[in-house]
Formats: sequence, C-alpha cells, structure tokens
Amino acid sequence: MKHFSSALLLTALVTAGTTISSRAQSVQFSPRLGLNVSSVSITGVPSGFNLKNKSLVGVQAGGTLSIGLTEKLSFQPSLLFSQKGVESEVSLRDYSDLPYVNTATITTTTKLNYLELPLNMVYTLGGAEGFQLFAGPYVAAGVGGSGSYSVEFNSTNPRLAYLNNRYSGSLIVEYGDRQSTNNNLSVNGGGGSLPTITTTARRIDLGLNAGVGYRVGPFQAHLGYGLGLTDFEPNDSNGNATDTQSHHRVFQLSANYFLSGK
Repeated sequence: MKHFSSALLLTALVTAGTTISSRAQSVQFSPRLGLNVSSVSITGVPSGFNLKNKSLVGVQAGGTLSIGLTEKLSFQPSLLFSQKGVESEVSLRDYSDLPYVNTATITTTTKLNYLELPLNMVYTLGGAEGFQLFAGPYVAAGVGGSGSYSVEFNSTNPRLAYLNNRYSGSLIVEYGDRQSTNNNLSVNGGGGSLPTITTTARRIDLGLNAGVGYRVGPFQAHLGYGLGLTDFEPNDSNGNATDTQSHHRVFQLSANYFLSGK
C-alpha cells in the first residue's frame, strides 16, 4: 500500500508538471525601465520632534524574465538597480529663554541605492494580452547612496540674531547594523557649511510588491506598490537598539518590452 501511494503521488506530480509545461507560453526576456516615488514610514519618533516626510523620485532599471506557466499565469523575476529614499524635516522649538523662542528646522535628504530582486506572479485577464494583476516578494541589498542635510536656525532673541541662517552639509551613506560614531567630521565649503556626516542603514531590505498592469504584444506596463517589511534603522553607535523604526514605502511605474523567446 505504501508503494502504491508513492507511485500515485509520483504520477500526479508528473501529470501536473506535464500539464503546466504543455500550457506554458514561452520564456522571454525584457529590459525594464521605470520610476520609484518613495518615502519612509517612521515610527517611535521621540516626543517633542515634529517630523514631516516628503517623497523622492528615483529610477529603476534592469531586466525581467517572463516564464509562462499557464495561458494566463506567468512568473516574472527581475533584477533591478532601484533607488529609494525620503526627505525628512524635523522642527524643534526651545522655550527655555522666554519670552524669546529659538527654532531649528533640520531637513535631511537620503537616497539609498539597492540591487533588487522582485519575484512576481503575473495574471493576465485576457490571456496573452490585456489587464494584469501581479504580486510577489522582493529582496534587496544596499549598494550605495548619497544625501544632504541642512539646519535652519531662527531666534527671536536679538542677541542671537546673527545666527539666524540656513546651514548645509553633505551625507555619506553606509550600510551596517550600527550607526557611525561620526568621530572624524570634515567641513567642505566656506561659511554656512556644516560637517559631512555619515548615515547608516541596514543593508538587506525584504518586502512585498503588488499592483496592476497591462500587456499588449511585447509591451507591458505596471503600476505597483512596494511595502517594505524590514526595519532598516540600525542600532545606535553603542550597539543598542533604538525605539525608531523605518520601513520603505514605494510607488512604482515600470515598462517592459519583451524580446522573442522560445
């Protein structure tokens, strides 16, 4: 009976594989180009900090394989260079010198570059052409980045009026599990310049993609949303976990042109 059950299971698997293979349409390759409109979901911000986030526009570029599984269902893995990031503004008010008020607004623009592998299942309602639904996980590894920051200081105290100005500096992006100590700071530029500082993000980003699209002939366009599941906020410079958590949120618009396949 055990051997019969094993044989029956093997037969079922072979039959299923043959059915899928017979329905497979093709294996095709396509270059892929697109845009990311990205932001970051930040939680655990300390009280007293007024945080505002703005989206950044970045590029995505790479290639996609389309592996037909059935008449309407295909598996489409891609390998992409993908830019994500956010512009954050934090405002602080100091009332310790009443009746005067000191205000500092810190604006940080951080651009993170990733090598990303989305693994999407794509369902085409019309078969070979038509509207599409897609979803799947992704894994990404940080490969670089850049950024800048500025501090705008304003005081109603006449004795501090000479400090009222906007000061700017550069960011260096690194990847790791612990925030840089920034012990060796350097200043590039003249008056009004701030030191170049290092910001750290965890290298690996995992998440989910989902969206809609349309395919006509070899052309395919997708509009999707990427939900980052990995907190890329590192530990502090002492190696201790922080209360702040950061997750990527990305709207994606991409286009493919599939070349003839087998």
